[in-house]
Amino acid sequence: MDKDEISRYFAKVGSKGGKAAAKSLTQKQRTERARKAGKARQAMAKKKGGRK
Repeated sequence: MDKDEISRYFAKVGSKGGKAAAKSLTQKQRTERARKAGKARQAMAKKKGGRK
């Protein structure tokens, strides 16, 4: 396998994880995860000096 094939494989496998997790979570749990992810993105943007 070359680098491109490996990248495509992991992109495909990785994309299934979030969908499977979302199916098993309640609406409240999904909301909490999304809120936490949003805060993490904002913190990263502040660290880097704002959005582009």
